[in-house]
Amino acid sequence: MGGVTPLIAALYMASAASLTVGILSLTAWAIRKGPAHYGWFGIAALASGAASFVEPLMYQADGVGTYISALRWQVSLLAVFLAGLTWFLKDYGRMGRSRLAYLVLGLLAFLLVANLLAPSTILYSEVTGLRRIELPWGETLAFAEGRPNGLAPIVALPGLLITLLFVRDAHRLWRAGERRRSVSFVVAFTLFAIAFWVLGPLSELGVIDAPYLFSFAYLSMVLFVGSELTSNVARAAVLTDEMRESERRWRSLRDHVELFVTEIDAGGHVVYVNPYFSRMTGWSPDEVVGRHFQFLIPEDRREESVRRLEQQQIEESITEAALVTRDGQPRIAMFANVPLLDPAGALSGVISLGADVTEQRAAETARDRAIRELEELQGQLREENLLLRSELEASHGFEEIIGESDVLRYVLHRIEQVAVTDTTVLILGETGVGKELIARAIHRRSDRASRPFVTVNCGALPANLVESELFGHERGAFTGATSLRKGRFELADGGTLFLDEIGDLPLDLQVKLLRVLEEGSFERVGSSLPRTTDVRVIAATNRNLEARIAEGVFREDLFYRLNVYPVSVPALRDRPEDIPLLVHHFVRRLSEKLGKPIEEVPGPVIRRLAEYAWPGNVRELQNVLERAVILSPSRTLALPARFASGVDSGPRLRRPNSHVTLAEAEREHLLAVLEATDWRIEGEDGAARILDLRPSTLRSRLKKLGITRPS
Repeated sequence: MGGVTPLIAALYMASAASLTVGILSLTAWAIRKGPAHYGWFGIAALASGAASFVEPLMYQADGVGTYISALRWQVSLLAVFLAGLTWFLKDYGRMGRSRLAYLVLGLLAFLLVANLLAPSTILYSEVTGLRRIELPWGETLAFAEGRPNGLAPIVALPGLLITLLFVRDAHRLWRAGERRRSVSFVVAFTLFAIAFWVLGPLSELGVIDAPYLFSFAYLSMVLFVGSELTSNVARAAVLTDEMRESERRWRSLRDHVELFVTEIDAGGHVVYVNPYFSRMTGWSPDEVVGRHFQFLIPEDRREESVRRLEQQQIEESITEAALVTRDGQPRIAMFANVPLLDPAGALSGVISLGADVTEQRAAETARDRAIRELEELQGQLREENLLLRSELEASHGFEEIIGESDVLRYVLHRIEQVAVTDTTVLILGETGVGKELIARAIHRRSDRASRPFVTVNCGALPANLVESELFGHERGAFTGATSLRKGRFELADGGTLFLDEIGDLPLDLQVKLLRVLEEGSFERVGSSLPRTTDVRVIAATNRNLEARIAEGVFREDLFYRLNVYPVSVPALRDRPEDIPLLVHHFVRRLSEKLGKPIEEVPGPVIRRLAEYAWPGNVRELQNVLERAVILSPSRTLALPARFASGVDSGPRLRRPNSHVTLAEAEREHLLAVLEATDWRIEGEDGAARILDLRPSTLRSRLKKLGITRPS
């Protein structure tokens, strides 16, 4: 054997480097107790370093026996290197159980045994001698001459399979998003491929005569992978320090925070409880730690909680749960559960942080109880209110609508029918008949009774202000608009809007009103932003809208949109039997209002008032009675002079002659009803309905009596 030449020195240094990397990897694996790929790579690096150390024995061999002995050791060590590399790839690439890795290991074991038993190793069937080659720098190396072994294809197979492991791991890690580790695999594979698939074939073909390049190629791969693992160890050390600091902070936090902090293992046994937990529940740590957590949970929740833990259904969540204290009184807490997972992703435990909400829940329970009691009292009050209202209606008529005549009862029946719907209502009647009272009665009996009832007198507003009054205006929309103003449609949202004297609405606003009725949207004056509203519209007029349509001052489409459900309010002259009731009602109210008690209304006064035709209807009657109460010198009602004297007392009601025939009396009655219904025969407010006759029967009676509608 010769001395230490440059090549031999380089191989010894390569061996030392590989051995150093192997020792470091094994040390890291032993200290950290895992992961296993540090240990497998350490074995591979030691085997590679030992093979580089044995290689100079071949190059300096002085005989065939010495060469074959050194070659046998090198091949065996390279087999161990490939086995360690295979298992490193399996664990570092997180492949789990890999058939390919087991196949490589089996082949390497076979080749290792065959190499030990073969006379001239598995590379040669016979070594006939040694030949010497001189390197460019003058160094001489010994190489074997002989016949190659037939196991050469099997010798190359582990390298092919390891190449497949490299490629598969790099591809899988790249798809999993671990790009850095995937690139590391590609670089290591490139170095391995250069050694196994480039240098080997070139050496066998005689292109190069330098097998020692294998050792340096393997060394470069060992150094690269070793540097990667070393950087991982360094990062792990930094993370360990950070983890220790985080753990110190976490320990300080959990020991002093005013929250329940508990930790259980995968089996459900308590690992830790903080001082606050012990203080609030009465359980000391010695009484809790080591026991199954179910004893801390009320019995009705234990089975579900244990089942979820056993089936690993714990997930990050916030739940409300009860804790059983030492004295048996539960504490209610809002818990945040955080599952703890081991490196394999399996559940290793659960940390729970809970805030005590016992007093808060007790306060909420008391509040809910108080709300229920209040709702019960409100319901009772509502029932009593309904009872009082029904009694009031029973004793005084339809709230403020006074009268018992058939025509008025029919109007009230119509109100009852339409009130429960959201149908648009058109109230027709002369001035002073009480159209607004009818509208309010409809509102009070609807589902909107608790919402606003907003009134607009379309005939009392200047034409230039009606639009602003209905729809509102923006600030600066016109001269004098110094601030934003909501219109009546916005104010009545959810309730009822009463449009009185709708027949006097300007023609240009009728178009906008029609849009609101059809689409439920409008714009404020000075704004282009559409607004929506939910309003029930009740309109009223003392005008003949059909005549106004013929005159071109009222839109026909608006009339049909309003005239969905018409209600005709009879004039006071058409229900003279209600006048005594109205007189007593108004006298009582006016006496209280004016502070002048009137205790008696003489019969002649009643008769005198009942004979008057009242062109101003109920409003006129109320005004006359107010004047009478003021002028009455005593507690007995006295009429104003024009009524008392009978002079210029205005139109009088026709009284049926006591000596007329039955046919004449029937004729007068039919005429009175037809005039009250504006000569409408059919329909809900027609004369036939009031008279309880079929329309055909009524027409026959009219024809028989010679009654025709005036032109």
